[in-house]
Amino acid sequence: MSQESVRWEDFDKMHVIRKLKEIVGKWWRVQINFTDKKGFLRGVPEGKFFNPLNPICQAIVADAKGFSKRLETARKTTVESMHGKKSRVSIDPTGFSVISVPINVKGEFLGTVFGDGFICEDSAAAQKIQICNYLERDFPERKDLIGKVEDLPVLSTKELHYLTELINLVVDEILVMHRYLDDEKSKVSELSKELGQRYGFDRMIGKSMAMQELYRLLERVCDSETTVLIQGENGTGKELIAKALHYNSKRKNKRFLVVNCGAFNENLLESELFGHMKGAFTGAVKDKKGLFEAADGGTLFLDEIGDTSMQMQVKLLRVLQEGTFTPVGSTEVKRGNVRVLAATNRNLIEMVKHGEFREDLYYRLNVINVVVPPLRDRKDDIVLLADHFLTKFSKTSNTPKKLVKQECLERLMDHDWPGNVRELENEIERLCVLAGELKEINSEQLSQRIKESTKKKFPGLRVNGNLKDSLEVMEKQMILEGLERTGWNKSKLAKELGISRAGLITKVQKYNLEKRAKTS
Repeated sequence: MSQESVRWEDFDKMHVIRKLKEIVGKWWRVQINFTDKKGFLRGVPEGKFFNPLNPICQAIVADAKGFSKRLETARKTTVESMHGKKSRVSIDPTGFSVISVPINVKGEFLGTVFGDGFICEDSAAAQKIQICNYLERDFPERKDLIGKVEDLPVLSTKELHYLTELINLVVDEILVMHRYLDDEKSKVSELSKELGQRYGFDRMIGKSMAMQELYRLLERVCDSETTVLIQGENGTGKELIAKALHYNSKRKNKRFLVVNCGAFNENLLESELFGHMKGAFTGAVKDKKGLFEAADGGTLFLDEIGDTSMQMQVKLLRVLQEGTFTPVGSTEVKRGNVRVLAATNRNLIEMVKHGEFREDLYYRLNVINVVVPPLRDRKDDIVLLADHFLTKFSKTSNTPKKLVKQECLERLMDHDWPGNVRELENEIERLCVLAGELKEINSEQLSQRIKESTKKKFPGLRVNGNLKDSLEVMEKQMILEGLERTGWNKSKLAKELGISRAGLITKVQKYNLEKRAKTS
């Protein structure tokens, strides 16, 4: 536990500590305070030492010089306590007895529980003389204080032992509280670490050029406060990207909330986002916080933003521009500090052209545009993703990891995956279930739609007529698909096809595919 993590201000909020201080005060009129490891008083209002329980201590604390002496005593006794693990009793320059009990956590000294305002029975006569001399010297005008010396609390050895036990109870409560806080902090830290790992960019499966470019963009924008618009087909992992942006940002310790804008009608969505007041509409039986208020300090992910009405778009524009919103049925304008991430599978530009989406909202959302590539444009990643889902199924079902036969893997590579990564995950799970006790998965177990879509490796390829022409059509299509898949990296494609780079360049020129690269 570090010195900074000690929550001194919370000590007096604890019922047990308040009660123990009250008991010590009533029985012996002893004041209890706390000092940190440097001897500075903690957990008390600035400029105050304690609430003195006898007239002499009250006069000493009210006097600047007297107050300075009390602080000096606190620091001195704290320094002395650093070198021991037990309580110690000493006499300060004014003549009062002082007891200090060290707070040690895992061998680290954090401070003391500090009690004073009393004298010890064994040395009472000498202490009373010392206090009287101090008062005559520093408070000559307060003759009345001399008469109060006889009323000071005098503690016997037995009472001093009881006092020490009670102060040790205070220390025990402090340690219990901080063990609990440390445990909670560790849990939060572990959870944060787990979330960071689960939604880190490195958890997005993909080695393709399209995914590498996506990683680089996400790394640049994750710590920004800027609105991000995530576009991509269904099943590409838009919410995973939103989570990765949140859990890799400065807001990761705050809330990440999600709302599917297409799942609510306009009135319900307004209540969901901005909240409502009791009686605002039928069924509003109590006040409800909206997501913009609940996510304060964190991130709000607006999924399917393209499904919102024009009226809702006006309200979203206001909260994005001004950071303010009004709950349904209220006149109070509220303010929230929320980073907004939005996603859609729709073409917002086309919707803007047709008057279905506000142009000003589009540009306010589209500050940073993240386009998630469909799986058919990153087929290099299918093998990695399939292996990941096989491992995942093995862990969740507690069964040995299955293998996919080469011919089955080729059929998976040939499918265009209109449902993208989600469709692939579902297919792999289905294959694992159907395979049962078999260790390997073959193409016979594939879904019918995949069998049909991959029956011809190249749709439209002629299966009759001149063989040379048919082979050239297939060769041209293989090269074109390979160029698109590798981002027109001829060296990489030549290696894949098993031909020289010069040979590939010749074929690219033969089929006039360079022109396709420049115009695409």
